[in-house]
Amino acid sequence: MSTLDEDVRDAVLAVLPGLSEEKLVSLLNKLASIGVESKSDLQFVKEDDLPDHITPIQCRRLLNAWNIEDKTVCAKVSPLESTNIVFDVSPVNSPSSNFSSSCTPSVSSTNSSSSTVDLTVWPENFEVPWNRMSSGIKTATALGRRPTAKERREMVRIIVDEMRQTELNPSKSQCLIVAKKIVKQYPQSFADVLKDGTRIGTGYGSLLIQLKTRVEHVNRGCSFSRRRKQKKTSNSPPEDTGPGPTDQYGCVRWQPECPVDDTEESLQEKQEEMKDLYSCEGPAGAQKGHLSQLMKATYYLQRKSINACPPPSIAELKNEWPYLFTPKELYSHFKSLTNISILERLEKSMEEKGKMILQFFRQKPAGTKTDEIQRILLKFDDSGASSFIPCVVLVLLSHFKEKNDALILQTDVSATAGDVEKSLVLPDSPRLIVLGDILTATQWMLSIEGQVVVGPHPNFIAGFAALFSSYYNFNLVYQEQASCTLEFVQRCFVGINPPTGTKAATAKIGGKKGGKVSEKRNHTVNPHVCTLLRKLMDFEWLSM
Repeated sequence: MSTLDEDVRDAVLAVLPGLSEEKLVSLLNKLASIGVESKSDLQFVKEDDLPDHITPIQCRRLLNAWNIEDKTVCAKVSPLESTNIVFDVSPVNSPSSNFSSSCTPSVSSTNSSSSTVDLTVWPENFEVPWNRMSSGIKTATALGRRPTAKERREMVRIIVDEMRQTELNPSKSQCLIVAKKIVKQYPQSFADVLKDGTRIGTGYGSLLIQLKTRVEHVNRGCSFSRRRKQKKTSNSPPEDTGPGPTDQYGCVRWQPECPVDDTEESLQEKQEEMKDLYSCEGPAGAQKGHLSQLMKATYYLQRKSINACPPPSIAELKNEWPYLFTPKELYSHFKSLTNISILERLEKSMEEKGKMILQFFRQKPAGTKTDEIQRILLKFDDSGASSFIPCVVLVLLSHFKEKNDALILQTDVSATAGDVEKSLVLPDSPRLIVLGDILTATQWMLSIEGQVVVGPHPNFIAGFAALFSSYYNFNLVYQEQASCTLEFVQRCFVGINPPTGTKAATAKIGGKKGGKVSEKRNHTVNPHVCTLLRKLMDFEWLSM
């Protein structure tokens, strides 16, 4: 994305931070089609120029904000105004401070000619008081290094104090503008970027969370500065009239066109050929070379089946596409859908980042569930396990206060799929079933919608790759009980980092038993995930 596109995108999100990704992309395309070449061009946009699928209120909010931005900030108080509140724009703290960081309320007469500050645009003009920062922050920004956690907290306190000179309780969208400006100015010091270059979400989510958390902290118990939301009446339309297509979250080939060399009839013949092969050879047929070619050729038809409305059950999909429920084809479908080789990606990233994560938690960092995590680490050390990956997953679950059985179930080492379905209560959402102790088990199965759909197979990481693939391949949301761990894996290990949205279930709008639902999009990363990622980034820099 170019700097220009990003500036226009930010101008939209500053006014409508809850706008879905689909509507945002459509809006940006529309603006480009009418000739918007720079952020300053937005002042010339009219309501008729905007797409039909955003509400009239959203259109007016955008136009109002864009028209205001290019007008003079300080205006004379209208003689018709009855209020006695005006704003004194005399400097505070230092002569170099601009109006946005120095406007404080004062009382004057109605006949006063004092100027007032337009509070709708101050974040755009806000200047961070770098001259008041600690030597640690100044050194870090000068050398392009990450400051320590303590230095960063001190910086946040200074910035929030400065913001509150203009606005006692800055909104999240206002904090977002400030956070984005800071990260854009000093990306090496403050951007949410892992050591391997992976950007987490927008890149400024963790700083946004810190700023807004500090704002809420200093305003606790203060009714004067509290932001009060008006109660919506039954016929009041929501700001965003519909949730985005969150099942497409992170996908690059959600629903391709039918291949030009094929027809649906010819693809259905290939589908029947694979069903016949499965009835004769079962899962072993997946090892045949031409099977993979048939699966790749029918990807369009597979997606059409999965994306059907109403969505099919997992049992129906397994009947129509039996080889889609083998590890090899689960990985292949995920690669076609996201352009990521899931098994290779997890193996590499777990090897590189997993050890660092365990080292981080061995330091007993503040704010973690230390006793439980240390118990897991001690058990891992005593188990003699050859792979540390199960330990990483258990530690993450514990840190996010999510139970192991929210993601992983245990059964007897000699259990069959039939035994598991009889002996365990299998939930609708996906579960990795390990045969034996989680830390040492060598065999696994996968269950979805109360039935075992894959297994048994060897290698824990292969099973975890199959588990994660299933959420994307079958349009499943992350179960709430393990949503933080799954989003952490998605962003840190798999590298799927959309700037908006989530695959965590929030509001069910369909009747799908397996949890195929749409959910409201958040603008930033899950705050718990974002906080841990920031701590790990700081730890990684300090341990270099």
